[in-house]
Amino acid sequence: MLSRLSRGDFVQIDYSGDGFSEYVEFQNPQSRQIFAVLAQEVFWALVVEGIVSPGLDYSNNKLPWFHITAHGQRVLRSIEPQPHDPDGYLRRVAECFPEPDATVTAYLTEAVETFVKGRYVACGLMLGIAAERVFLLVCEAVEHALAEPAERKQFEGLLNRFPMKPKLDWVHHKLETLPKDARAGLPENTSIMLIAVYDLLRLQRNDLGHPRETPPQVTREDAFVNLQVFPRFYETAEQVRAFLTVKRI
Repeated sequence: MLSRLSRGDFVQIDYSGDGFSEYVEFQNPQSRQIFAVLAQEVFWALVVEGIVSPGLDYSNNKLPWFHITAHGQRVLRSIEPQPHDPDGYLRRVAECFPEPDATVTAYLTEAVETFVKGRYVACGLMLGIAAERVFLLVCEAVEHALAEPAERKQFEGLLNRFPMKPKLDWVHHKLETLPKDARAGLPENTSIMLIAVYDLLRLQRNDLGHPRETPPQVTREDAFVNLQVFPRFYETAEQVRAFLTVKRI
């Protein structure tokens, strides 16, 4: 459905399923009919998600005509993993990681499933927990890679405490101050990855995870962007972990 919408000429509900023939191979007329019904279900889901809206223009302002919304245009232009297609999103993320962490995957799945239901606060909470797990995996790798016993003991003390900010600051400072020769192989966007993790953790811990006088607010656009950014910094985090398995710092 999203692939066909991105072409720009899909502006009327396809009750027959004929217009999907270049995307789907139908084995028989019955399978085409079943698909057409399922496509209508997806269409209404995309209406709820704000991708499409009934009516094409002033002269064709009712169904079966429809148009792509401004948000829908942004979604269709995006080349990042697409959270409006949860299965496709999770499949693309899995393709980037041969052995993704089960906990990260579980919370990321919850995040994308709540996103398509319009539960953006819940999405932010789940994504924040996934980001925290990603960062803690990096912390474990840093701990094992530390060459100085005193420094390792200091870092272990931080890991045993609840606040995340000191851990993030310590890891960021340690990786940024490595000698130039010791940094060979460390991803260039390591600092950006840590900042992105911190932003999601701050959102989860401070803005969403604690009762406040004013209700928490997460916009659809913010949730959409955060879901698209997550795979990129998860990939960087995994590259940092791989670096730390072969380097002493």
